Amino acid sequence: MTTTPGGKHTVAGPALHWGSVWDTRDVDGTEAFDYYRDGICQSFMELLPELEAVRRRHFKARVESHPLGEGAVNRVDATAHLVLRTGREIARSPRECYYLNLQRGGECRIDQAGTEIALRAGDVGIFDSGRPFSLEHRRLSSLAVSSFWVPKEALAARLGGRLPERPRLLSFEPALGRLIAETARSIDETAGHLPEAASARLFSMLLDLTAMVLGGEGVGVSRTSRADAQLLALRCFVERNFADPRLDAARCARAMGISPRYVQKLFARAGTTLGAFVMEVRLGEAACALRAPAKAGLPVTSIAYACGFSDLSHFSRSFRARYGAPPGAWRRLAH
Repeated sequence: MTTTPGGKHTVAGPALHWGSVWDTRDVDGTEAFDYYRDGICQSFMELLPELEAVRRRHFKARVESHPLGEGAVNRVDATAHLVLRTGREIARSPRECYYLNLQRGGECRIDQAGTEIALRAGDVGIFDSGRPFSLEHRRLSSLAVSSFWVPKEALAARLGGRLPERPRLLSFEPALGRLIAETARSIDETAGHLPEAASARLFSMLLDLTAMVLGGEGVGVSRTSRADAQLLALRCFVERNFADPRLDAARCARAMGISPRYVQKLFARAGTTLGAFVMEVRLGEAACALRAPAKAGLPVTSIAYACGFSDLSHFSRSFRARYGAPPGAWRRLAH
């Protein structure tokens, strides 16, 4: 077991080791599954993994946990297996929570209280730690999931005590589903890299959105959370798709399930425009690429096209205005 500088985050009862990393490569291969089951899962998750004996010999898993204000996110990459939480594990847990799972790879079927939901890559679902459940990951060879640990009282405060009793697939909700998935993905990608206050704010935003889906825009939900989350999701969408020269308000709107006019309104609310943000991202990517040793042999034109520019004159003028030197000179200044 290796521990990152984040240290431990302690709640009532046994310590939950937020800010830690566990990897089965730290032990002999024949002991990997036992280490995962008895050392990792029982250390902070109180879950019961199961796997056929013949597959245990090749089992691999890496688990990392990052604090998010009042909660945390646990990232699990592992050989596919079955996960149970029975009355025994529930009785040993000092504090109840909800698991809000973002499926990053593989497929998971969650069975709880007579209801089954399926999470595929990109889906988000929520279920109760205080009721027995099974997570079936056996259909594919590996799994990748980011499980947000949501204190039950934090969700109850937003829902006026009306907590869900069955698992719920959140990402398919017509109004907010894509926004929840995009927000969860954004938080997951930045976990461990943002200041504590920023992580806490984003996590609170995710809980607000979840409460809106589960119980409507009711008690305890911030009025600005939806717009903040939409802007965050838009920024992340642009950062992933900046290389597309056709990236515009219409494409962003389709991805987010909102109107092009509202896309522009969200950026205006932040004191900028979609076009200005796209330009800033593209120029930043081009500046990094021009000084990357691995891309030293690429022509400037190739880098410009790869960053989403279709007009080379526009690229050169914009780059010079932003960095004070033409692209070629910027590259030479690095040597």
